[in-house]
This record gives sequence, structure tokens and C-alpha cells, in this order.
Amino acid sequence: MFQPSQPARRSRPRSGIVVGLAAALLAATATACGGSSNGLGSPDQSNLRVGLIDSLGAVPFEIGNAGDTHAFTDAGLSITVQKFTSQTDELAALSSGKIDIAYGEYAQFLNSTSTLATSDNIRVVSEAYDAAPGTIALLTRRGYVLPEWGPGAGAAFNCNGSISIVVPSNKSTEYLALSAWLSSLGSPLPGNCPAIQQNANPAQAIGAVASGQATATVLQEPYVTAAQVNPGLQMSQDLATGNASAMPVDGYFATKAFTRQYPHTTAIFAAVMAKLQASGGQRVVVETALRDSHAVDTRVIASMELGTYPSVVLQAKLDIVLRLMSDAGTANGILDSAKLTNLSGT
Repeated sequence: MFQPSQPARRSRPRSGIVVGLAAALLAATATACGGSSNGLGSPDQSNLRVGLIDSLGAVPFEIGNAGDTHAFTDAGLSITVQKFTSQTDELAALSSGKIDIAYGEYAQFLNSTSTLATSDNIRVVSEAYDAAPGTIALLTRRGYVLPEWGPGAGAAFNCNGSISIVVPSNKSTEYLALSAWLSSLGSPLPGNCPAIQQNANPAQAIGAVASGQATATVLQEPYVTAAQVNPGLQMSQDLATGNASAMPVDGYFATKAFTRQYPHTTAIFAAVMAKLQASGGQRVVVETALRDSHAVDTRVIASMELGTYPSVVLQAKLDIVLRLMSDAGTANGILDSAKLTNLSGT
């Protein structure tokens, strides 16, 4: 699922996890998700094409879609997963009808470059993953001291070339968190800030900071932990705080046209996901799934910070990320959370 495979340097107190408990929780997940689809009846389209990118937030869905869990098949849905390495490509596939539901970042799917968002043709079908303390961070070389940024410091930060910060893109969740933090210091980021470098490859971003080619990088877990291991970067600022605290990061999206044409399918998918989020979003279950995937080093898994897996889409929570997007200039004003969460097709 992910690339980091280095041992973790830091750790945090938590109770021991035994294999039997993990197995029991996974079994409970299968039991909780099987059977009924909350009395919603049969889907009006049983075959569902779901776009996916590798992410911590997708773990409950992947558990539910596993052969030994069959949460979706028990609800009458046949899921075909299409993996993407680029959210831009995934969004294009959703727009063109090549997939029915897409998992991705709110920051990417709802920004001003998304034609689905600007034309009011996108809906949030299910929540996936929200930030928590330590899950988004600004990392620098060990021993580096950040400048004293504050009111009036924006000009020097943005223009003199002494500071450079790598983010996946200037529309990403990481960019929103960075922008919110700098705004809280009185130094809001202007559009097209020359200090911001874009690189969607976490390993390359980490390497750029380690080699001195960049001052800092903003990453999400598990890369926050992996970067502190080798080459030994340091967390200089937790960005999942302040206005970005508990920010919704990932969700499942469909077009308004799809939710209008297939309301039962949409509702059943949302109901199954609500159960999966509640049972599959426990840390022990997520850790077990990541270990089984052999894609993240077990020592990184054990010490990384983990966000939350909400089971309900709340307009008030969605408004958090929508305000951050508006403040950062990545959206044309504040989008209407009531419309985005309206699955009735209107």
C-alpha cells in the first residue's frame, strides 16, 4: 500500500496487541458488515466500479471488499476496484463515467480545477478519514530551527528564496494545513507562492530536505513517521492543529447524475461503508490490515499517528475543509456542504 520500510525512531505508549485480538476484531468486522443493508432493499445497479488510491483512509473499504469479509456482496453489490496512482486521473475517470464511486481527498476532488465541483455535479457518498494530531506535519532536517514567522514576515518568506517547502501539490491536503498554520501566524500564503515546491513523491520530498535542496516538506502519515527514521528528519510543526484540527481528509465521491439515477445503490454503499468505518476504523484493525499487506514496515505501523474513520457524513465537519480551501484560494468561494451531502439526486 505504501513505500516506507524503515524502522521508527519514536514511539508512543499504547497497550500491547495480540494476534488473537486482531483476528477477533477482523471477524467482528465481517459479522457486523454482513447481512442486512439497513432495509434499503435491492440495489438498482448491482455492479459498482470503485476508484481507489493507496491510502490509510481506504483500509476499512479494503477490509469490507476482501473475499473473507464480503460486506458488499452480502448487501447485493458486486464491487470492481480500479486502482489509480493519480487523483487527477481518478477524478477524470469519475467525470467520464469510467468509474461510479471514487475514493480521494476532499482538497483534490472539490477544488476550483474540478469541473464536477464547479458544475455542482459531485456528491459525498461516505466519509473516509479525518486528520488527528500528528498526522500532518512540517518536517525539516534535524537541528534546523524555523524562522520566527509572524505578522509582516510573509514577504520575506515568500519572496527572498531562503525558504522552500515541498508539498504534493498546491491543491493538496498538506497545502491546506500549511496555509492554515501560516495564516494563524499572520503570514497567509499568496497564490503561486514561489517558496512552495510541488512534488507528489514522498520519498523524493524527504530526500530533497535531507540533502538540503529544500528547507522543509509537509507530509501525511505514514510518511511523517518514516521521514523521522531515515534520513532522520524532525517534526518541526504539527499541522493538524488549530483551524486544521480534525480536518476531513478523504471521502468517497459520486456524480450527482449517478446518485439521481441509482439512489438505492448509492444508499446501500453508504450504509455498508458506515458499518465498515465504525468497525474497521479501530487502530488494531487498521494495523493488522497494514501488516498483512506487507507494504508498510511494522515498526512504522506501530509508532505512526493515526487519524479517525467517521461513520457519518456531517455538514459541520465538511465545512471545516471547505473553509480551509476557500481561505487558501483553492476553491471559488465556500462550497455548499448541504448540496454536497444531498444524495437524493436534487
